[in-house]
Amino acid sequence: MRCIILCVFLAASLTSAAPRTLRIDYRVFPGLEQMDGNWAALFAASDGKVYAGLAYHGGDGHLVYYDSKTGRMHDVGNLTQLCGESALRRGPQSKIHAKFGEGKDGRIYFGTHGGYWWHYARLATKEGYPGAHWMAFDPRTGQVEDFGLGVPNEGVNTGAYDPQFDRIYGLTHPRGHFVYYDVKTRKAVDKGRINNWESICRTLGIDDQGNVYGSFGEGQVFKYDPRTDQITELSVRVPIRPKGISLGRDYSKSETAWRTVVWDRQTRQFYGIDESATILFSFNPRAGQDGEIRRLGQLSIPGFEDSREVPYATLSLTLGHDRKLYYGASGREFDYGGSAVAAPAHLITWDLSSSRKEDLGEMLLEDGSRVLGTNAADTAPDGTIYLVGAIEVRPQPGKPLEAAGKVGGVYYRLALLIYHPH
Repeated sequence: MRCIILCVFLAASLTSAAPRTLRIDYRVFPGLEQMDGNWAALFAASDGKVYAGLAYHGGDGHLVYYDSKTGRMHDVGNLTQLCGESALRRGPQSKIHAKFGEGKDGRIYFGTHGGYWWHYARLATKEGYPGAHWMAFDPRTGQVEDFGLGVPNEGVNTGAYDPQFDRIYGLTHPRGHFVYYDVKTRKAVDKGRINNWESICRTLGIDDQGNVYGSFGEGQVFKYDPRTDQITELSVRVPIRPKGISLGRDYSKSETAWRTVVWDRQTRQFYGIDESATILFSFNPRAGQDGEIRRLGQLSIPGFEDSREVPYATLSLTLGHDRKLYYGASGREFDYGGSAVAAPAHLITWDLSSSRKEDLGEMLLEDGSRVLGTNAADTAPDGTIYLVGAIEVRPQPGKPLEAAGKVGGVYYRLALLIYHPH
C-alpha cells in the first residue's frame, strides 16, 4: 500500500511540475511601441544587420534594422513616406508582410502591403489603398529606392527575392495574383490569379536554380520557371489535416496550404510546415517528374499533437547552422491584437540528422515576462537565431504604458528576440 501511495504521489508531482522555460535575449524598437504586428518580414543579412518590417494597422508601418555589431536599433523610416504617399490622403502603407532578400549588390529588396482595407468597400476608389510598392534599401548609403507602384490597389502579403534572376516575387491580397518585379529591366509583371483571398499561400520558396514554388487549393503545389515564364501545377500534395473548426480560430482562415518553407542548401530541398496542424514535411523538387513530399513529424508544442485545438501554425521557422530547424510555436491561437487568450510561446527544434524533436521550453525574458507569440524567424551568418514577436508589457505605477494593445487581456509590444544555440 505504501508503495502504491508513493507511486501515485510521484506521478502527480511529475504531472504538475513546472513547464520547462527558456530565457531569451531581446531588443525593443525604441519610439515604435505602437507597432502592432510582424509577419515573415525578418532577415539577417550578410553584414550583421537584421531587418524587420513592423506593421501598424490603420497607420504607417516602418522598416527597421538591428546592427548586431553595435547593438543599436535603427528606424529607416515610415513606409508611406518612403513611398512618397504621405500627402495622398489614401490608405497607408501599413506593412512589410513578406520576406526580404539580399541582392548581389548588397541591397535589401522587399514589397509593401496595406492594412485595414476599409472592409474592402473602397478598395478600387481614390479613397482606398493605392497598392504595393517594390523597394530596395542600400545599407551603404542608408537610402531606400522606390521602384514605384507595382500592383495597383493590391498589397503584397507574400513574397521572396531571388538574387540569381534579380527579381522580387509576390502574391497579392486580396485577389491572389502571382506577380514579380524584374530589377534589371525595371518591369513589373502580373501572371494572373492563383489563390483565393482567404487562402493565399504565405511563403514562396525559391530553389538554387531560381524556380519559385508556392501552394494553392487543397495542399496543391505550383512551380514558376523564370526561364520559360510559365506556371505549372505539380502532382505532389502537402500533408494537411481535413479542415474543421478549431477553438479560437476563424473559420475563414486557411488550413489547406503550407504556412512556411525554408530551403536547405545541403540537401537541396525544402522543409516546411502546414497551416492546419503544424505538420513538418520535406519537399525535394528534383525527385521524379514533379518532386516528392514526405511527412516528417509535427512541430506543435508537446500535448497538442493530433488535437483539434493545436494552434494555427506561425511563420517562425528557420534552419540553424547546427542542422536543426527552429520553430516558434504558439501556446494558443496567436494573431497579436486579434488573439483571444494569452499564452507563452515555445521554441521547438527538429534535428534533421536524428529526426528528434525537442521543446526548449516557454520563452521568457530575463525579468520573467512572457513571449506571447512570434511570426518571423531567421538565422544569421554567425548562427544566431532571431525572431520577431509580441512580448508581455507589465504596467508600472507612475510610468507611461508603452504597448501596442493586448494579446487576450495582456499588454504587449513588438521585440526582436535573440537566441544563441549552444
